[in-house]
Amino acid sequence: MRWWFLFVLFIAGPAAAQKAIHLPSVKTKNLTDGVVVQKLFGDSTVSSNLLWIREEVRPHFHSFHSEHVYVVEGTAQMLFNHETLFLRAGDLVFIPAGTVHAVRPTGKDPLRVLSIHSPAFDGSDRVLVEKTGW
Repeated sequence: MRWWFLFVLFIAGPAAAQKAIHLPSVKTKNLTDGVVVQKLFGDSTVSSNLLWIREEVRPHFHSFHSEHVYVVEGTAQMLFNHETLFLRAGDLVFIPAGTVHAVRPTGKDPLRVLSIHSPAFDGSDRVLVEKTGW
């Protein structure tokens, strides 16, 4: 019976360490920068960040990261390879590794997005790309 208790502690331990975040209510102090990043959660396999974007995020791709982008607030144009996507609050985009992407807010307020990278993002695989017409 004792092994069962240890098993439950092992499984419940990491889950108990997590907390819930209500993304629309998270505020940032410095909205004067072009992009503000607030780390939320992560481990070696995944990282999640909340971003406030006032200016364009230039075209780039990630060599070995996949990314999910969920629009929490605002509107934007997103370059996705050779397409332009029009995004608004509630939209979710999956960006496979190697996919050129960029984003340009289109509203008066900053765009707020949840960005989830797998594996965890450290910036080392971000490759800037020159794209004409973007």
